[in-house]
Amino acid sequence: IAKGIATAGLAIGGAFIGAVEGTREYRAEMGLLESAFLTAGHSSEEAKRTYSDLNAVLGDSGQAVEASQHLAKIADNEKELSNLTGILTGVYATFGESLPLEGLAEGINHTASLGEVQGSLADALEWSGISVESFNEQLAGLATEEERQDLIVKTLNDTYKGASVQYQETNKDIIESRKAQERLTDAMAEVGSRWCYFRYFQEFTIK
Repeated sequence: IAKGIATAGLAIGGAFIGAVEGTREYRAEMGLLESAFLTAGHSSEEAKRTYSDLNAVLGDSGQAVEASQHLAKIADNEKELSNLTGILTGVYATFGESLPLEGLAEGINHTASLGEVQGSLADALEWSGISVESFNEQLAGLATEEERQDLIVKTLNDTYKGASVQYQETNKDIIESRKAQERLTDAMAEVGSRWCYFRYFQEFTIK
Protein backbone atom coordinates (compact mmCIF):
# COMPACT_ATOMS: atom_id res chain seq x y z
CA ILE A 1 0.00 0.00 0.00
CA ALA A 2 2.77 2.40 0.96
CA LYS A 3 4.53 1.70 -2.33
CA GLY A 4 1.29 2.40 -4.22
CA ILE A 5 0.79 5.69 -2.40
CA ALA A 6 4.37 6.71 -3.12
CA THR A 7 3.94 5.87 -6.80
CA ALA A 8 0.72 7.85 -6.99
CA GLY A 9 2.39 10.75 -5.25
CA LEU A 10 5.22 10.75 -7.77
CA ALA A 11 2.72 10.65 -10.63
CA ILE A 12 0.77 13.60 -9.23
CA GLY A 13 3.96 15.53 -8.62
CA GLY A 14 5.07 14.78 -12.15
CA ALA A 15 1.76 16.05 -13.51
CA PHE A 16 2.11 19.30 -11.61
CA ILE A 17 5.70 19.77 -12.78
CA GLY A 18 4.57 19.02 -16.33
CA ALA A 19 1.89 21.71 -16.03
CA VAL A 20 4.48 24.18 -14.76
CA GLU A 21 6.96 23.53 -17.56
CA GLY A 22 4.39 23.05 -20.32
CA THR A 23 2.59 26.34 -19.68
CA ARG A 24 5.50 28.55 -18.62
CA GLU A 25 5.62 30.46 -21.92
CA TYR A 26 1.83 30.73 -22.09
CA ARG A 27 1.63 32.15 -18.58
CA ALA A 28 4.33 34.69 -19.44
CA GLU A 29 2.40 35.73 -22.57
CA MET A 30 -0.81 36.14 -20.61
CA GLY A 31 1.05 38.28 -18.08
CA LEU A 32 2.32 40.59 -20.84
CA LEU A 33 -1.16 40.72 -22.39
CA GLU A 34 -2.90 41.65 -19.15
CA SER A 35 -0.29 44.27 -18.34
CA ALA A 36 -0.71 45.94 -21.75
CA PHE A 37 -4.50 46.08 -21.42
CA LEU A 38 -4.52 47.36 -17.84
CA THR A 39 -1.95 50.02 -18.73
CA ALA A 40 -4.17 51.15 -21.62
CA GLY A 41 -7.19 51.41 -19.32
CA HIS A 42 -8.90 48.15 -20.29
CA SER A 43 -9.82 45.16 -18.13
CA SER A 44 -8.32 41.70 -17.76
CA GLU A 45 -11.54 40.26 -19.18
CA GLU A 46 -11.22 42.42 -22.32
CA ALA A 47 -7.62 41.30 -22.70
CA LYS A 48 -8.56 37.64 -22.55
CA ARG A 49 -11.55 38.03 -24.87
CA THR A 50 -9.56 39.89 -27.52
CA TYR A 51 -6.72 37.39 -27.36
CA SER A 52 -9.11 34.44 -27.48
CA ASP A 53 -10.90 35.73 -30.57
CA LEU A 54 -7.65 36.40 -32.43
CA ASN A 55 -5.98 33.18 -31.35
CA ALA A 56 -9.03 31.22 -32.55
CA VAL A 57 -8.42 32.69 -36.01
CA LEU A 58 -4.63 32.63 -36.11
CA GLY A 59 -3.87 29.49 -34.13
CA ASP A 60 -0.69 31.21 -32.94
CA SER A 61 -0.61 32.50 -29.38
CA GLY A 62 2.45 34.73 -29.88
CA GLN A 63 0.93 36.55 -32.84
CA ALA A 64 -2.43 36.83 -31.09
CA VAL A 65 -0.82 38.37 -27.99
CA GLU A 66 1.19 40.90 -30.01
CA ALA A 67 -1.78 41.92 -32.16
CA SER A 68 -3.98 42.23 -29.05
CA GLN A 69 -1.42 44.46 -27.35
CA HIS A 70 -1.51 46.89 -30.28
CA LEU A 71 -5.32 46.87 -30.34
CA ALA A 72 -5.33 47.80 -26.65
CA LYS A 73 -3.51 51.02 -27.54
CA ILE A 74 -5.94 51.87 -30.34
CA ALA A 75 -9.36 51.05 -28.86
CA ASP A 76 -11.10 53.12 -26.20
CA ASN A 77 -13.71 50.56 -25.19
CA GLU A 78 -14.93 46.98 -25.59
CA LYS A 79 -17.01 47.77 -28.68
CA GLU A 80 -14.00 49.22 -30.49
CA LEU A 81 -11.89 46.23 -29.49
CA SER A 82 -14.49 43.89 -30.95
CA ASN A 83 -14.72 45.94 -34.14
CA LEU A 84 -10.94 45.96 -34.61
CA THR A 85 -10.76 42.24 -33.95
CA GLY A 86 -13.35 41.75 -36.69
CA ILE A 87 -11.27 43.85 -39.08
CA LEU A 88 -8.14 41.79 -38.44
CA THR A 89 -10.17 38.62 -38.94
CA GLY A 90 -11.39 39.90 -42.31
CA VAL A 91 -7.86 40.79 -43.40
CA TYR A 92 -6.63 37.34 -42.38
CA ALA A 93 -9.53 35.73 -44.25
CA THR A 94 -8.56 37.67 -47.36
CA PHE A 95 -4.76 37.45 -47.35
CA GLY A 96 -3.83 34.78 -44.80
CA GLU A 97 -0.32 34.88 -43.37
CA SER A 98 0.98 37.11 -46.20
CA LEU A 99 -0.21 40.11 -44.18
CA PRO A 100 0.71 39.56 -40.49
CA LEU A 101 -2.03 40.87 -38.23
CA GLU A 102 0.31 42.08 -35.50
CA GLY A 103 2.08 44.24 -38.11
CA LEU A 104 -1.24 45.60 -39.37
CA ALA A 105 -2.39 46.49 -35.84
CA GLU A 106 0.90 48.29 -35.27
CA GLY A 107 0.50 50.10 -38.62
CA ILE A 108 -2.99 51.31 -37.69
CA ASN A 109 -1.71 52.65 -34.38
CA HIS A 110 1.28 54.47 -35.88
CA THR A 111 -0.71 55.84 -38.82
CA ALA A 112 -3.32 57.41 -36.54
CA SER A 113 -0.53 58.95 -34.49
CA LEU A 114 1.67 60.23 -37.34
CA GLY A 115 -0.97 61.14 -39.91
CA GLU A 116 0.62 59.18 -42.74
CA VAL A 117 0.15 55.52 -43.72
CA GLN A 118 2.67 53.32 -41.93
CA GLY A 119 3.82 49.71 -42.19
CA SER A 120 1.46 46.90 -43.13
CA LEU A 121 -1.53 49.22 -43.30
CA ALA A 122 -0.23 50.22 -46.73
CA ASP A 123 -0.61 46.61 -47.92
CA ALA A 124 -4.10 46.28 -46.41
CA LEU A 125 -5.16 49.37 -48.35
CA GLU A 126 -3.36 48.84 -51.65
CA TRP A 127 -4.18 45.14 -51.92
CA SER A 128 -7.85 46.04 -51.69
CA GLY A 129 -7.56 48.73 -54.36
CA ILE A 130 -7.24 51.82 -52.16
CA SER A 131 -4.48 54.26 -53.12
CA VAL A 132 -2.12 55.03 -50.25
CA GLU A 133 -1.44 58.44 -51.75
CA SER A 134 -5.12 59.38 -51.79
CA PHE A 135 -5.60 57.98 -48.29
CA ASN A 136 -2.71 60.10 -47.01
CA GLU A 137 -4.45 63.13 -48.49
CA GLN A 138 -7.56 62.28 -46.51
CA LEU A 139 -5.49 61.88 -43.36
CA ALA A 140 -3.83 65.24 -43.94
CA GLY A 141 -7.23 66.92 -43.91
CA LEU A 142 -7.98 65.71 -40.38
CA ALA A 143 -7.00 67.65 -37.29
CA THR A 144 -6.74 65.04 -34.53
CA GLU A 145 -5.45 61.54 -33.93
CA GLU A 146 -8.96 60.43 -33.01
CA GLU A 147 -10.33 61.62 -36.36
CA ARG A 148 -7.56 59.84 -38.23
CA GLN A 149 -8.20 56.66 -36.29
CA ASP A 150 -11.91 56.84 -37.07
CA LEU A 151 -11.14 57.17 -40.79
CA ILE A 152 -8.75 54.21 -40.74
CA VAL A 153 -11.15 51.95 -38.85
CA LYS A 154 -14.17 52.92 -40.96
CA THR A 155 -12.24 52.32 -44.20
CA LEU A 156 -10.95 48.92 -43.10
CA ASN A 157 -14.32 47.94 -41.67
CA ASP A 158 -16.10 48.81 -44.91
CA THR A 159 -13.47 46.86 -46.86
CA TYR A 160 -13.09 43.71 -44.78
CA LYS A 161 -16.24 43.24 -42.70
CA GLY A 162 -17.87 40.89 -45.22
CA ALA A 163 -14.79 38.66 -45.33
CA SER A 164 -14.73 38.55 -41.52
CA VAL A 165 -18.35 37.42 -41.24
CA GLN A 166 -17.89 34.81 -43.96
CA TYR A 167 -14.69 33.45 -42.41
CA GLN A 168 -16.26 33.03 -38.99
CA GLU A 169 -19.24 31.22 -40.49
CA THR A 170 -17.20 28.93 -42.74
CA ASN A 171 -14.59 28.08 -40.11
CA LYS A 172 -16.73 27.98 -36.97
CA ASP A 173 -15.68 24.39 -36.19
CA ILE A 174 -11.98 25.29 -36.34
CA ILE A 175 -12.57 28.42 -34.28
CA GLU A 176 -14.43 26.49 -31.58
CA SER A 177 -11.79 23.77 -31.58
CA ARG A 178 -9.05 26.32 -30.96
CA LYS A 179 -11.10 27.95 -28.20
CA ALA A 180 -11.58 24.56 -26.58
CA GLN A 181 -7.83 23.98 -26.71
CA GLU A 182 -7.29 27.39 -25.17
CA ARG A 183 -9.64 26.54 -22.30
CA LEU A 184 -7.61 23.40 -21.66
CA THR A 185 -4.37 25.37 -21.75
CA ASP A 186 -5.90 27.87 -19.32
CA ALA A 187 -6.78 25.07 -16.93
CA MET A 188 -3.27 23.62 -17.12
CA ALA A 189 -1.77 27.08 -16.66
CA GLU A 190 -3.84 27.55 -13.51
CA VAL A 191 -2.53 24.24 -12.18
CA GLY A 192 1.02 25.31 -13.03
CA SER A 193 0.56 28.66 -11.34
CA ARG A 194 -0.83 27.08 -8.17
CA TRP A 195 2.03 24.58 -8.09
CA CYS A 196 4.59 27.40 -8.36
CA TYR A 197 2.87 29.21 -5.50
CA PHE A 198 2.80 26.04 -3.40
CA ARG A 199 6.50 25.38 -3.96
CA TYR A 200 7.39 28.99 -3.14
CA PHE A 201 5.27 28.91 0.03
CA GLN A 202 6.79 25.56 1.02
CA GLU A 203 10.35 26.81 0.61
CA PHE A 204 9.56 30.07 2.39
CA THR A 205 8.03 28.35 5.43
CA ILE A 206 10.90 25.85 5.63
CA LYS A 207 13.40 28.71 5.69
